[in-house]
Amino acid sequence: MRRREKIAKIIGIDPNKYFKRKLVLYVFTRVIFILVGAISLLFEDYLTAFLCAIALVFFLLPTFLYNKFNIAVPAALEISAVIFTFMCVVGGEIGHLYAQFPLWDKILHTFSGFLIAAIGLAFTNFFTKRKSSVLKLTPFFAVCFAFFFAIGIEVIWEVFEYAVDLFTGTTDMQADYFIGSFTSKKAGGETNPFPVVVGNIDSVVIHFKDGAETLVLPGYIDIGLADTMLDLIVGAIGAMIFCAIELIALKKRDKRMQMISESFVPKRNESEEEIAVSDVMCEVVDEFFDKAEKFSKK
Repeated sequence: MRRREKIAKIIGIDPNKYFKRKLVLYVFTRVIFILVGAISLLFEDYLTAFLCAIALVFFLLPTFLYNKFNIAVPAALEISAVIFTFMCVVGGEIGHLYAQFPLWDKILHTFSGFLIAAIGLAFTNFFTKRKSSVLKLTPFFAVCFAFFFAIGIEVIWEVFEYAVDLFTGTTDMQADYFIGSFTSKKAGGETNPFPVVVGNIDSVVIHFKDGAETLVLPGYIDIGLADTMLDLIVGAIGAMIFCAIELIALKKRDKRMQMISESFVPKRNESEEEIAVSDVMCEVVDEFFDKAEKFSKK
């Protein structure tokens, strides 16, 4: 085995097509995140360092899936995931784009919903790839699974953000918003059980018990709720966009939509022996169910 093929097998890339470009991209992304993580530790920015560690583990997944399960991650999906990670960690945390551009976070959540839905659809493909498979899903139910899979992952991430803010007490992953009005039962006092609308808020004054200087804010702070709900909504929109593309690709056989789908949905490369054995097993199971159905009708 040549040196190129050995390296390609270790890192899980094609040794023939664009090998040098993929190798450079592979090394570059890892080096950048290692450096960013190390610098973050020096400046005691432990959250960014932790996110860099997550990114490095995330980058190992395509290699692991290829070597362990022979699952090929499409180049478009892998490159998009790398770009997404750079936008989150380097752009958002290091470049402070989350604070400078409020829409930055929403763009990323929309993007993540699209990518996660593609991964969710891959799960249905692994179980329903062959016509002889017992488990069969219509295109509608396949994209429904992909959609709710993406929503589930988005919810898990929001729980993670809440947990980090709760336990550290020094982070603000669930970004705050200044709002000019809100409705609350608490604002009516104990004697009024009905919601009270508090509107036209010009400023909020905070007095500290330790005698620190009074803090004046330009509005009431919504601590995380609006951010969480907007993140889930735009994530759902991203997932819905992918599901619409996939539904058109599956039902109407649109070539452009099929090309987009194939560029983002991971697929398992099965050997001829695996396909033959699997088909035989599926035929045996199908025959068993056919006989059981005929027996039940007697």
